[in-house]
Amino acid sequence: MFFVTLLRFCFSLVKSKEVAEEIANDVFMHCWQKRDTLREVKNPSVYLFVVAKNRIIDYKRRMATQRQVAISEEDKVTIAFDSDPEQLMISAEMKRKLESTIQQLPPRCRMVYIMVKQYGLKYKEVATLLNLSVKTVENQLAIAIKRLTLSISFTLENQH
Repeated sequence: MFFVTLLRFCFSLVKSKEVAEEIANDVFMHCWQKRDTLREVKNPSVYLFVVAKNRIIDYKRRMATQRQVAISEEDKVTIAFDSDPEQLMISAEMKRKLESTIQQLPPRCRMVYIMVKQYGLKYKEVATLLNLSVKTVENQLAIAIKRLTLSISFTLENQH
């Protein structure tokens, strides 16, 4: 259960299935190696996210120093076979627009949005994980939702 959630989190930040799997595996290996001291951890899921976040930061630093940072945009569109083609096209375009808007959010804002909306973490958990106040998490989420709403509104207006 935790592995799949952690894998998705890692993938959302590194955009590479292989790297995300490696980082997620490293996190669990770390936990196994530190299992004797982890009994004191009050919230295991937040702990896993913190370790993963730190591993991702380390990975991105290594990539930046090697000048190999490359961001790839993947288009993931789920196709329902019983939908009409026009609706599928609109849905695919909307999904692309939302993903693009999420990627264009400021880093902290994007991270808060992903953790709350996609991974279902509580504001307090996100605040702890990112070393922010709960109020800052609320404000960053409000900014993200406002930008996503504006993006959707603009897309819908241009489709008609």
